[in-house]
Amino acid sequence: MKPLSNLEKFGLAAALIAASTFFYMKYIYDPQVLLLQKTLDRRNKIVRELNQINDTPSVFQLEKTIEQDKITLAELRKQSGGLAVKTGNPDEITRLLARITRLMDSSHLTVQSITPKTPFQGPFLKWSPFEMDLKGYFQGLMMFLDHVRELEDAVEIQDLAVVRSPGQPGMLQIKFILNI
Repeated sequence: MKPLSNLEKFGLAAALIAASTFFYMKYIYDPQVLLLQKTLDRRNKIVRELNQINDTPSVFQLEKTIEQDKITLAELRKQSGGLAVKTGNPDEITRLLARITRLMDSSHLTVQSITPKTPFQGPFLKWSPFEMDLKGYFQGLMMFLDHVRELEDAVEIQDLAVVRSPGQPGMLQIKFILNI
């Protein structure tokens, strides 16, 4: 075998250095860097979560939230219109029930009975229900429902039942729950 020239020796040394650097980087240095990066990512995530828990919202964020809530409140007020019954005290309920009874009379419906039921809390209002038993003609019922729909008060009709009155042609027996 012929001895290696200086150029060949230098090339062999350079190839050996390059190969050993490659294997060092691939099998020793890179796994350590990945492990360090994962550890730093976990640490940064925990620090961010702690900062979010301890952060108080900035004044700008609070002002923006207040403005959004004011807009929502204005929309709700616009949707609810000018509801007359707001507190649900007995005087207001009595006045509204008297007004609804006058609407029944003007619609040619005869009141058979009005029975108060147990008040209950709805999502927004405290309702005072009344079981209504009426007698009248279909046109009168439709006129009454139109009048109730046009009221600016919080009024709800549930469980409307209409049955023909026996022995009287065209006459109806009407029952429903009136929530005011």
